[in-house]
Amino acid sequence: MSSALTEIVIESTDPHGAATFWSAALDWELRAHEPGNIPWLSASGDPEQHDLKLVFVKAREGQTPGNRLYLNPVGCELPDEISRLSSLGATSDGEGANTPWVAMVDPGGTGLTVLATRID
Repeated sequence: MSSALTEIVIESTDPHGAATFWSAALDWELRAHEPGNIPWLSASGDPEQHDLKLVFVKAREGQTPGNRLYLNPVGCELPDEISRLSSLGATSDGEGANTPWVAMVDPGGTGLTVLATRID
């Protein structure tokens, strides 16, 4: 039997801010795990379901989050998605002038790359 991927843990300088951003970006309900009030979200919002959960934790003292997530929006225009994510708190990291993607940073310091279509 193989393992199932059920959680992606994202280190962040601002876990609650990053979780709030991703909750709005994905339209998934923001939840919190107790004890510790650890923010998480998933498509189902049900902690018992084995769907993929994004879990946000505080980056270790003195470390800057360096992970990059790849967000591939479907059925949207790239400028519209960039504008929407910017209104939710994402900022540009300056990459993307000569690429088919736009690199951004969420409010918690985690990078993301927004593509209009998948690159296979």
